[in-house]
Amino acid sequence: MQKPSFTSAFELAKQIKDKKTSSVQLTQHFIERIQRHNPKLNAVISTDFESALKKAKIADALAKKGELIGPLHGVPMTIKDSFEVVGMPTTSGSKRLKDHFASQNAVAVQRLVDAGAIIIGKTNLPLYAGDLQSFNELHGVTNNPWDHSKTPGGSSGGAAAALAAGLTPIELGSDIAGSIRTPSHYCGIYGHKTTYGIIPFKGHIPGLPGTLSSPDLAVAGPMARSVKDLQLMLDVLVRDGQHEQSALQIRLPKASKKSPRSFKVLAWIDDPLCPIEPDLATRYKALFNELREKGVTVVEQSPEELNFTEVYELYLNLLGGVMGLTQKDLQQQIISHSASLLGKLAKFINFPPHFEHFVRGAGQSHFGWLKKNERRERLKAKFTQLYSEYDVVLTPVVPFTAIPHDHSPIMALRKVISRGQERHYTDHMPWIALATVFGLPATSAPVGKDREGMPFNIQIIGNSYQDKTTLQFASIIESIHGEFEPPEIYND
Repeated sequence: MQKPSFTSAFELAKQIKDKKTSSVQLTQHFIERIQRHNPKLNAVISTDFESALKKAKIADALAKKGELIGPLHGVPMTIKDSFEVVGMPTTSGSKRLKDHFASQNAVAVQRLVDAGAIIIGKTNLPLYAGDLQSFNELHGVTNNPWDHSKTPGGSSGGAAAALAAGLTPIELGSDIAGSIRTPSHYCGIYGHKTTYGIIPFKGHIPGLPGTLSSPDLAVAGPMARSVKDLQLMLDVLVRDGQHEQSALQIRLPKASKKSPRSFKVLAWIDDPLCPIEPDLATRYKALFNELREKGVTVVEQSPEELNFTEVYELYLNLLGGVMGLTQKDLQQQIISHSASLLGKLAKFINFPPHFEHFVRGAGQSHFGWLKKNERRERLKAKFTQLYSEYDVVLTPVVPFTAIPHDHSPIMALRKVISRGQERHYTDHMPWIALATVFGLPATSAPVGKDREGMPFNIQIIGNSYQDKTTLQFASIIESIHGEFEPPEIYND
């Protein structure tokens, strides 16, 4: 039997069902891998091995009687430390929350548990999931499994690193600024940003512990090493909550395409707002030809009816509004009173282009937000007209591969060296903004490596609630790219 380190969760669950392995054996295997590999990686930052093994024994006893809890019966996994999990601290990287133990699981976590998953640990992230790298004063720095001198991305960086190193078969991430898609891109695994609102956010930090409402833009979503596992997790995570008093019935449409020949896609990889590295462009072009050989209709052009810069600036404004609300009351007052001035000064103090829109968003009034939201709806209507002609839109995730660790305190002033040229740190964000600002589903799928051997992905954006269509198209790309091949040092 293949070692379980890089076996899919779908296959592991099947092996438990068929009694070819046991939950205890799998749980012990991943515990041993965490103990062996995590010290140098620092992806898993808290564990509850004793409880996990007890639950695995119960799962095996039930399986012996033919009583399976659900499609993830007995499968061990880790969870991003922004989600509350009973029995382990949920810190979101904050020293203030180092002793925060939740009395109940986050709703998304509970759905995985109800499907039979066994939580063995929590994975690292930046402070309050607020950076594009994964480090914090409480738990330290997480390294990229492909090159420890580089970041695995953020904020679901510990999750992506754990997957790429074979410390877990599946993961639960969250995404507001590419926090699922960028770490997946940096680590060469699959990640899916879901349609806004289809997975409850209750039990995620931020907001504050106990928050019942969901923030604008932010979503939960699955991360894995295969499309099949993304599909499995999506089916588990998107369902009617038994304890949620809502008449809303979420039934995602099935993927309706019968073959690659049924797909017509818009490939948009070139824009002066955020040009991409030559290695990525070359591979994307080759991928489009490979897709055409499979019968996919690929049209390479930018959508003329959409102003990319306007969309990006709107995204920054709305993101600023969300991030501003996470500040302490005094900080929020300062931001509100200073936003207009800071917005004007941003152009003159070496802040990145367009950054003044983020600053203004952090201090805008509710009336100001309403005007921006109306603009969002109008731009969304224009963008989603594309789906009357195309099934999905293909774009880059990030314009470069994983960057070296950089923990300098002012994030907006950090620089990225890309092929010898200096770029703004915020160049991480334009391409992911498209799906986020409009609440659309987007799958980050691996497609190749650059000349230094670092992996990278492509982004597959679908229309609202067409999550299964983006996953179906990701499976076509997977058939071209092949199965996940782990970094050599972790392939043991």
